[in-house]
Amino acid sequence: MARRRPAVVHGILAVNKPLGVTSRAVVNRAMYLFGERRCGHAGTLDPDASGVLVLAFGRATKVIRWLTDGHKTYLADVRFGTATHTDDAQGDTLRSAALPSPWTMASLDLAAQRDVGGLIAQVPPAVSALKFEGVRDYERVHRGETIARPARPVRLDAVRTLTIAASEARFEVDCGPGFYVRAWARDLGAHLGSAAHLYGLKRLRSSGFSLEGCVDLDEVERVGLAERRALLVPLETALGRTLPVLAVDAAATVALVDGKRPAAPPGAEASDAALILGPDGQGICVASVAQGEAGLILRVVRGLREDGAPAFRALVAAAHAVEPGFSP
Repeated sequence: MARRRPAVVHGILAVNKPLGVTSRAVVNRAMYLFGERRCGHAGTLDPDASGVLVLAFGRATKVIRWLTDGHKTYLADVRFGTATHTDDAQGDTLRSAALPSPWTMASLDLAAQRDVGGLIAQVPPAVSALKFEGVRDYERVHRGETIARPARPVRLDAVRTLTIAASEARFEVDCGPGFYVRAWARDLGAHLGSAAHLYGLKRLRSSGFSLEGCVDLDEVERVGLAERRALLVPLETALGRTLPVLAVDAAATVALVDGKRPAAPPGAEASDAALILGPDGQGICVASVAQGEAGLILRVVRGLREDGAPAFRALVAAAHAVEPGFSP
């Protein structure tokens, strides 16, 4: 079996995904433009949705799960009076209903605020990218299967009602990972004694990246390879926007690389995930900060060094430079 070619491009890129293309198509194009096969995205956007799509290259693909789990903000256009089988404008109409009464921005905003500020139980749309036994739900629907997923907890942080028209309203929605704005629109219509579906969606912010800071791949294609790669954000910078950041000394650095659980640095707080930086300022790992027998300790959740022994030797060399005489 041929060995996979080592990654040569590492970092994060926030792309302004256009309408009409899949997230996978954006990834494929980015792989071609940056000359790197190891590439993935943090959080799918449907073809009829646009906005911030965060891409990870090379060793940055190791941290996609924490980028996906970051906070997100959407601009959502909701049409009231009809429900569809996909909960968006691409689906077939399931039923029609009268508009909510009274149809005012104040009453709509009051209803939209009902679950803000905590976890809510949300049933995902029947047509989604969620998998069951390795098959996407949308594929199962297309072959005639009935999807019945249980409700699951998701976080709704804030909703702002921006405009209201004849049968449509625009909202800005702040939420946590796994939140389906389509399902939220569907449930809002039902709560108001009507029906509703999502007909427009733009992601404004995702995991510390905003739409204003995104690049357009058409513009990226117009510059040379070196300029393209210069656009990448280091994974330490990207993770620092969503996770606590802890700097450790040389002894703790080598202990972590060696699979041990050193004491957390002063000022650390308990956390499921924190970015750990070594004396050289580079990321060592993502680690949990948990209570040990004598205080908080670090436990590696995901190593960030690209190779084993060479990376270890580099860390020891860095430790010597920072703390002369240090030995593991």
